[in-house]
Amino acid sequence: MVRDAPSHARTVPDQQFEEIGLMMAMAMTSGTMPDPAPRLLEFTVLGPVRAWRGGTRLDLGPLRQQALLAALLLRPDMTVSRRELLDGVWGVDPPGSGDKIVPVYVHRLRRSLGTLGEDAQESVIARERGGYRFVSRGTAVDVLRLDEAADAAAAARRSGDLAAAASACDAALGLFQGQPLAGLPGPFAEAERLRLEERRLTLLQEKVECQFQLGRFVDAVGELHALIPKHPHSEALTSLLMRALYGSGRQADALAVYSHLRRRLVEDLGVEPGDRLRRVHQAVLRGDDAALDLAPRDEAGDEGRVRVASARRVPDELPAEVGELVGREDELALLTGGGLAVAAVDGVAGAGKTALAVRAARALRGEHPDGCLFVELHGHSDRREAVPPERALRRLLRAVGAGPAGGGLDELAASWRSATAGLRLLLVLDDASGADQVRPLLPAGAGSRVLVTSRRRLVGLDVDRRVSLGALTRTAAEALLTRIVGAERAAAEPVAVRELAAMCDRLPLALCIAGARLQSRPSWAIGHLVHRMADARRRLDELTAEDRSVEGAFRLSYERLPAAERRAFRALGAAPEGRCGHRALAAALGWGARGAEQALENLVDANLVQQPSVHQYRLNGLLALFARELAAEDPPALGRAGLVAVAGAPSLL
Repeated sequence: MVRDAPSHARTVPDQQFEEIGLMMAMAMTSGTMPDPAPRLLEFTVLGPVRAWRGGTRLDLGPLRQQALLAALLLRPDMTVSRRELLDGVWGVDPPGSGDKIVPVYVHRLRRSLGTLGEDAQESVIARERGGYRFVSRGTAVDVLRLDEAADAAAAARRSGDLAAAASACDAALGLFQGQPLAGLPGPFAEAERLRLEERRLTLLQEKVECQFQLGRFVDAVGELHALIPKHPHSEALTSLLMRALYGSGRQADALAVYSHLRRRLVEDLGVEPGDRLRRVHQAVLRGDDAALDLAPRDEAGDEGRVRVASARRVPDELPAEVGELVGREDELALLTGGGLAVAAVDGVAGAGKTALAVRAARALRGEHPDGCLFVELHGHSDRREAVPPERALRRLLRAVGAGPAGGGLDELAASWRSATAGLRLLLVLDDASGADQVRPLLPAGAGSRVLVTSRRRLVGLDVDRRVSLGALTRTAAEALLTRIVGAERAAAEPVAVRELAAMCDRLPLALCIAGARLQSRPSWAIGHLVHRMADARRRLDELTAEDRSVEGAFRLSYERLPAAERRAFRALGAAPEGRCGHRALAAALGWGARGAEQALENLVDANLVQQPSVHQYRLNGLLALFARELAAEDPPALGRAGLVAVAGAPSLL
């Protein structure tokens, strides 16, 4: 195997620091300034996999070891099992030692990377039950800076600032230092290489489209010419190059590019160009600027000046819907009813809150002629901090064409109310962390409507209607599974479908993950997955598919809780049948009755605990399994009374 030579004396290249500085400057202009705290560990994957600590290059060992690190790096804060790591790095040709090689490589990586802080003892690769997890805290990975730059580009383009969008795309493209994950073996690295290369091409296309709208055709020609040899059969790149050449006044060259590609396609692949490229060819022949979607040049032919359209742009930011919304017809009717200014949707993680809100917004779109805005507040994200109201307000003001705004929260909120006073907007605020994050974002227009989603019951927010999502009905849950795995396959095992839906608690996220696993395993009977999930100790492990995990979704909700509520949740997990009253909890933990009741009520508001009756609280199904695991990992320090309660003393229940 090829091994990089030790390089402890090498430092991060100047170009890398320049890129980081450029990204920070770009983020400052877009209102998304990153955390200024120094990063002890820096990683790059948009090229060869490398790591630095404090500017010193680290030795990551042989290529297979680097591939294992990449498999963890690109799934930050997510537990990856030994089997997944083995399959992702070695594929169909595992080593003779099987998955025993995984902890060996992890040990070497831990020794090379060190701990998370100067005085910390925590490794950047944490050992979890059944696998390993890359701890992103205190680290910086270039692919996350890529996400930030891409988000900044999208926000600038939505606000109409094409120059800023092109600049942000250029900053994102500058993070690529050759082929992503260069030289790394294994199916995981190969799949991620393809994904990141597609991301690079998408960013390039977005940048070039912005340049076209700005009339900067000449700027695009050179970059596209350089890429064509690397992608000799790419019709998308050829289309962009033809439009750039035509916009630069080089119609003959644009036609020659088409002829050259057509000849390559016919000779190499035996196919003709597709419809889209043929339409571009015809538009170049006719000299049809409108069909080519190019910014018009003025009479003097100056490409640098673009005529400003007089029509006001109406934003529509609603994300695409994925699949069919199943079993939420009553809730949808509640959200789309008349007379609502603010409606809130809450529910346990994975209940389908965003899907419901987006479906409702699409149904209401025609009633809001001034646009539909969608803001991800990241209240429960594993990769980003919750969006401060100030940042959200700046983005919203740009989206409605109000231009840049300064000042603190009060000034920004006042500007937002003034800008929306005469508008009829539809605003979707997704994944709110709390009422205080939402209140400043409410528009002032009497005809505007706001849909808010959150895992918490936003009791501090004044709303016209609240919709709490729980489990699907049995019929709806089985219908969702049937839609995913196929009607014929489901009809062959109706009992197994029913059992699987029950084991998933009829929770949409769990059902979708289970269905996706069956989709990808056509040789499995549905009953086989039911058998695997019959062992309650491994049920949560089975409900994992790549970056989607029921346990991971629950953990994000749990980790947002204050310490006292986390302890109460674990204690409830240790109680018989996951059920107790507030006095039993108080006795178990040595608390006062009022404090125990408040902690349990807060867990109800967080949609982690159910309340079947006054002063009675319980955990059901998958959440009970999760709480039980947490209690085993981190016992809630029960006192003598608590030990009796766990043993089942009825006097405390």
